[in-house]
Amino acid sequence: MKGHPNILFINTDQHAWDAISVYENPHLNTPNIDGLHRNGTSFRKSYCTDPVCAAARSSWATGLYTSETGVPFNGGQLHPDIQDIGQLLSSNGYRAFHCGKWHVPGRNVRDSFEVLYYGKQHIGAGGAAYYDSASTHAVADFLTNYDSKEPFYLQIGYIDPHDVCEYLHNHEEKHIPNPLEQGILAEEDLPPLPENFNYDEQETVLHRVCRRVDDALIHAPILKAVRNWDEFHWRYLRWNYYRFIEKVDAEIGRVLSILKRTPFCDNTVIIFSADHGEACGSHQMFQKFALYEESVRVPFIISCLGDGIPIKKDKLDDDYFVSGVDLFPTVCDYAGIDVPEPCQGMSLRPLVEGQDVPWRDYAFIESNYWGRSIVTDNYKYITEYKPKDIEDFLPPGPDSEQLGIEQLFDRKSDPWETVNLADKPEHQEIINSCREKLLEQESRLNRREIVHQNPKRTIRNWGNRLREYWKHGK
Repeated sequence: MKGHPNILFINTDQHAWDAISVYENPHLNTPNIDGLHRNGTSFRKSYCTDPVCAAARSSWATGLYTSETGVPFNGGQLHPDIQDIGQLLSSNGYRAFHCGKWHVPGRNVRDSFEVLYYGKQHIGAGGAAYYDSASTHAVADFLTNYDSKEPFYLQIGYIDPHDVCEYLHNHEEKHIPNPLEQGILAEEDLPPLPENFNYDEQETVLHRVCRRVDDALIHAPILKAVRNWDEFHWRYLRWNYYRFIEKVDAEIGRVLSILKRTPFCDNTVIIFSADHGEACGSHQMFQKFALYEESVRVPFIISCLGDGIPIKKDKLDDDYFVSGVDLFPTVCDYAGIDVPEPCQGMSLRPLVEGQDVPWRDYAFIESNYWGRSIVTDNYKYITEYKPKDIEDFLPPGPDSEQLGIEQLFDRKSDPWETVNLADKPEHQEIINSCREKLLEQESRLNRREIVHQNPKRTIRNWGNRLREYWKHGK
């Protein structure tokens, strides 16, 4: 490998970890993502830092958790003094390019990257049918015309399969018959209901208030609609979700096909991941915002289409917990740049090259400002912080006295997370161990006060609802 490699980061939006055909999912076909797997290392214990777009993407950009970035939910604002990956690369010998979805509020993408395509209006949550093909065309033009001597970092933010959300919004104001009633598909064409369609109802108060109660804080109109769904509506949701993934896989295939025909093929590291997953009927849920596996576990593949980058190819790696904070130091490692402090992530490059290095033994995930999770080899622990009596807008933790309801799932015997073990006396040592890991991890975070008025308003309003539920149970 001569000099530092080019780095291509391809990301999809709302892409669950197992929605890839090479991972033996029979309900979709993703030949191009499969090809990245065959030419690289797939980390199968990969987790987002927070299961919502802006929060997870703020961690990609900075190597920090969302309690540190100022973006604990979609309406947050990145702290202005935090250096992002585009700024760092541009000042250290790389040309940093962006194309497609960015969605890191508080940071103008054009201040950090040379932008290939972002539209006159900033790309929002949906619109993959228009934006994704435009992004591919912009990248094709870039790859066939780039002639700078400086190596490039290019990140491509595809929107699909996020447009499954737009499918759901269609149901808010009208009843749509299921696909069998419409004559669109036969029953045998539909994926089955997930094995965890039924769920543990002893969920955290945060989750109930955000996603379950009639006037839920998040997408209450969709919740009202899906309560009238039958089995085939849910199965058709899954069918549609897989079609959106196949669409974005085709876009990725066009980019990879062009890359293969350029001089950059042998010397380009390709990183593929997603910001968060999609429930798609699991736990009778839709979209993300939850700490269940379907929402927080995401694909993460490091690949190269040529032979110029040392990579253990066609490797499924189930040994290492990977987090969204690891993207930043991994890019720095390949670029030969020292990782600035503070950074919570670890470079995956040694693992990709087959080195034996010390590694974390759990994943840490935040959600909706107050939600927390620890994932170990054997257990998933979910909990929450109760809102403070007087909100100071400093993200909560570590504070064992302020923890709320806990859930514990055995990942070996109950991978679908349906049997809550938190109230079983024989599992109290496990609960205590997970709680200790949580508090230890949180003690290493550089929490900073939320100062922007919009997220402060959200925290205040949501906190009032949560306090009311804790007080009155409704």
